[in-house]
Formats: sequence, structure tokens, C-alpha cells
Amino acid sequence: MLFKKNKKEENYFFNSFVELCEYPREELKIVEEGLRNFDPSKSLELKDTVHKIEHEADLKKKEIEERLAKEFITPIDREDIFLIMDEIDDLSDAIDEISYKLYIRNYQSLPPNLEPFLVGASKAVESLYDVIKNMPNISNKEIMDPKIKKVLAIEEEVDKIYEEYVHSLYVNDTDYIKNRMYERIYGYFEYVTDKCRDVCKTILITMYKNI
Repeated sequence: MLFKKNKKEENYFFNSFVELCEYPREELKIVEEGLRNFDPSKSLELKDTVHKIEHEADLKKKEIEERLAKEFITPIDREDIFLIMDEIDDLSDAIDEISYKLYIRNYQSLPPNLEPFLVGASKAVESLYDVIKNMPNISNKEIMDPKIKKVLAIEEEVDKIYEEYVHSLYVNDTDYIKNRMYERIYGYFEYVTDKCRDVCKTILITMYKNI
């Protein structure tokens, strides 16, 4: 006998994905503003502000996990819900890591041409958010597939920019220590897009399980 899914519970878990994804969106907006108006004396404040949001995301995830443990029927496999939440949490951690490393490594300047990385990370997170909002359509390949592919394309684009810009650092400047620090900043944002890709890959697997 097949159990009929409770619409209220189905909406709860899908809506919870959206809520969880709003935390990294907020984190990234604050990081972007902090880097576009970079002031080394405010690095601690930036770190604390972003980390507070990341902590709130952890509490929200725990709340959803506790609810999930009690539910008998879920809209998609329980394991898939856990995996998607973990991937979104990893994204939130990756953004938190940016402001944390800026502070503990005491960055006094930022690498040239950082804007494409800020834009690329923002596009990836916002496109992922669009995927997450459409999770109720998880069994509809025509809706989900193009949205997932958009995130994957952005991640590939940022990978190419990373390769080009890191190469140019070492070609144009022989200061290895400074270049290494700048390379790390580029890498933080490239990693954010990697995490967006990872969430989408997990959702893609879930989609094919539910078609």
C-alpha cells in the first residue's frame, strides 16, 4: 500500500530548503559589500557579522533535522533531505570561511580584478536559490534540468577565470608571498561556486530518483 504524502509536510521540507539557502545568500551579500568597500580595520567586524549568520543557519538546520527524525512520510527520501541540507550547510561554511580567513591572515589589500569572482559567486548562489525554490518540481526534468545546468555553467566559467587570473598574478609580479595570498582569495570564491555545484549534483541525483 502506498502512503499518500501529506501536502503540509511536503511543503515544510521544501520550504526549509529555501530557508536554509537564504543564509548563504545573506552571508555572501555582506562579504561582497565588505570587499567592495574593503577596510582592514573592519575585518573583525565583518568576520563576526558573517559568522553570526552562519551560526543561525546551523541552528535552523538542527531544527529541521529534529523535525525530519520524527516524520514518518517525507516528500523525497529522508537520506536525500539530509544530503541536500548538508550541502547547503557546506556552502554557508564556505562563505563564512572567506571573512574568517581575511581576518586571521590579516589581509591589508585585495588582489586585482576581484570583481569577476564576486559577480560569479553571486550568480552561482542566486541561480542555486532558483533551483532550490523549484524543488517541489523535483520530478519534472524539463523544469529542473535547465536550472541545474545554469549553476554548473557558472561554476565552469569561474574555474576558467580562476585559472587565467592566478596565472597572471605570477606572470606579472615576482612577489610570491603576496601572490599566494591573493591566489587564496580567488580560491575562496571559486570554492563557493564549487559548493553550489555540489548542491546541484545532489539535487540532480535526487531528481533522477524521483522521475
